[in-house]
Amino acid sequence: MAAASLDVVDGAASVAGSEGSRSYSPGGSSSYSGSADGARKRKREGLRGTGAGGFSAPLAPPPPPPLGASGAGIGPAPAMSTALAPFPEKVRGLIDSSRSLAMEVARMKQAVEAASLQPPSGRGDFEKSESKESVLKMPPRLTENLLHPDNRARLLARTGLESAALNEDGLVVVRAASRKALAKALAQLRRVAYHCQWGSGPARVAGLLADRPAKPVQTMVVRLAATSSRLQSFEARLTFKVRKLRIGTQAGACQMVVEGIPGLSRKHCTITFEPEKGACYVQDLSTNGSYFNGKRLPRPPYKNQQDARVRVFHGDELFFRLRTDDAEELGYVINLLELS
Repeated sequence: MAAASLDVVDGAASVAGSEGSRSYSPGGSSSYSGSADGARKRKREGLRGTGAGGFSAPLAPPPPPPLGASGAGIGPAPAMSTALAPFPEKVRGLIDSSRSLAMEVARMKQAVEAASLQPPSGRGDFEKSESKESVLKMPPRLTENLLHPDNRARLLARTGLESAALNEDGLVVVRAASRKALAKALAQLRRVAYHCQWGSGPARVAGLLADRPAKPVQTMVVRLAATSSRLQSFEARLTFKVRKLRIGTQAGACQMVVEGIPGLSRKHCTITFEPEKGACYVQDLSTNGSYFNGKRLPRPPYKNQQDARVRVFHGDELFFRLRTDDAEELGYVINLLELS
């Protein structure tokens, strides 16, 4: 007799072989299907078909026969026996192992879910896990000015940091009371570092770290001192109502009109006054570009709109890029004067 294979589905056992298959369920019903030989066997056993679907039912259902010791054959059926046939030793071990593994997986899943639902033991433990310290790499000049004795107190007061010092590698180590406070302080330091690309000194860093004035500055006098005889000096007063000084070649659109200089745009650059901050900012609008303290001003696209402007301090230099080979630099020295 050919070898048979055993499958277990919801507690019903079935045996399949080359001549056909017989299945047994816990309720005691059985079915047999197979080839022509199986049909002749069913006829001899008094079975009759019930339709074209391939299902058949015995006229007098015999009790399910027990499996042999090896599970490869079917022995004679004992009288009035309704118990399931025992599984072979190897099959029982496999089933038991599968059930044990499933139970272990279920227990592990429950443990993970229970752990994920547990809240932190306390606010203090959560705070300890937060990062409150950061190591910053800055240009040496900026590092020196930030940690200058006159600016260290301003740095801590403006950013809310607990400490800021150099480590043995020459990097700036800053520490805050919480991760949120550290993120806020780092954002302020980035703005200071951004504006210091166009000049860095103790006075400039002190101005960038200074708080807003208690009262808005009413008037800012902007004097542009020409560095060449080809240009004329200019002075403007910026107030709440008139906040922009536009420089270019287009009359009517610019308050300061520059003529006879090749390479200047109709609206070349703008100096904007913000009374609430008591500060001025310069922005390049030209095609050929503008240079501020020897470095070109930002051009679009900008990562954010704040990057379009650079803070102006007293004594800064603004130069134009020309389209000629003339070695002469044309521009202005900016002088600022606050009026209350």
